[in-house]
Amino acid sequence: MSTVEKYKISMKSALKLALPIVAGQLGLVLMGFFDTVQVGGLGAVYMGASGVANSVYFLFMLLGMGVLYSVSPLVSEAFGEGHGWKSIGVMKSATKVAAVISVLFYVIMVVVGSHFYLFRENEKITGLAQSFLHVLNFSTPMLIFFTLGKQYLDGQGRTKVSMMVMIIGLVCNVFLNWVLIYGHLGFEAHGIVGAAMATGISRTLMCLMIGVYVLLDKKTDALIKEYKAVAEPVKSYVGQILRIGIPSGLMGFFEIAAFSAGQIMTGWLGESSLASFQVAISLASITFMMVSGLAAAGTIMTGYAFGAKDKEELRISGNTVYLLTLCSQVIFALLFLVFNKQLPKIYTSDPVVISTASSLILLAALFQLGDGLQVVGVGVLRGMQDAKVPSILAFASYWLIMVPCGYLLAFHFGMGVSGIWIGFVIGLSTAALLMYLRFRSKLETIEFTDL
Repeated sequence: MSTVEKYKISMKSALKLALPIVAGQLGLVLMGFFDTVQVGGLGAVYMGASGVANSVYFLFMLLGMGVLYSVSPLVSEAFGEGHGWKSIGVMKSATKVAAVISVLFYVIMVVVGSHFYLFRENEKITGLAQSFLHVLNFSTPMLIFFTLGKQYLDGQGRTKVSMMVMIIGLVCNVFLNWVLIYGHLGFEAHGIVGAAMATGISRTLMCLMIGVYVLLDKKTDALIKEYKAVAEPVKSYVGQILRIGIPSGLMGFFEIAAFSAGQIMTGWLGESSLASFQVAISLASITFMMVSGLAAAGTIMTGYAFGAKDKEELRISGNTVYLLTLCSQVIFALLFLVFNKQLPKIYTSDPVVISTASSLILLAALFQLGDGLQVVGVGVLRGMQDAKVPSILAFASYWLIMVPCGYLLAFHFGMGVSGIWIGFVIGLSTAALLMYLRFRSKLETIEFTDL
């Protein structure tokens, strides 16, 4: 088979895996999008408060969820080496990890919420954000266990299941926002807290749906029987999950923490700047979540090739996902450039917010390539079970380059919120370059005979 034919097959596989994940990821970010839009009707202060509260929440949750991102490459590896039954062992070990994470991060968010004043937002935003977080935190275990079920099924290449669950959750969230924020159908209006309640109920539904699916799944049942028949059921995968998962979680934490730092610094510039930031970052998050679907596909494909010990397939899979990402991010960048003045009007009618957000969307167009390529690089490397070095590269890119550059440009060079976003462009571009160089290095040095 020629190299061109191999790439065609690889591209079809990538799209088959990625499109349902993209739809599911888009559903996840659209929950935040509709929360922002629907809360926006209450005013710029409420929009800013929900935005900063969600950012702080996911700052910590992605650290916990990221640990479970190790499940899909381990499941893919098991099927790649022809021992799919090992995925049951992975799932059993991951369930124990998820239970600990759920309790740990619930407690962490209780502490964070009660000390929200440390983020130095104004008194009104702090009070609203604390109320929002207090209610949202009750759904933390549901989010963790939904992530576990999704990673298990995605690792098998069965990405349509979580897509359907996410779409149902999104529809539920939008409807409940309408009911609980403004008080329709005879319900009391809960304002910003209503958005948190709606998200919590939707997460609970999603967790139950994916849990029931896994429990009733015939393929899973067959794998369990095969797992019990072999001599290795006593093996624990907790060590492998943590070895890959903790650095993976740290990578997500470092990036979201850097963006959250940018958002917190923006809050120092005033409520209008914070609302503008929220509008622009919400739009950028949509494209990020879509390309993170390609990253997840890259994890599955390279994980399968890693299990099969096929170095050529590793190279083709990685290159394919990089190429698809490059094409998609160029399209998104062009859309941001062309419609930068129209897009903010989806969120608000405030002319000051619209004007500032329009300029930020232009900068968001610039960091599309870096943002997409760095997250795909992380996904491809995760599939190759390479997480420790990428986590170090991520820390350097975001915290030694991106955040300091943003701070200096915003406050020492007087560029305001635009300076913070120029820092984003610099940091994300650095991360993209470093991740790609790491991928090329791993391809050259990996030796399966040593595995």
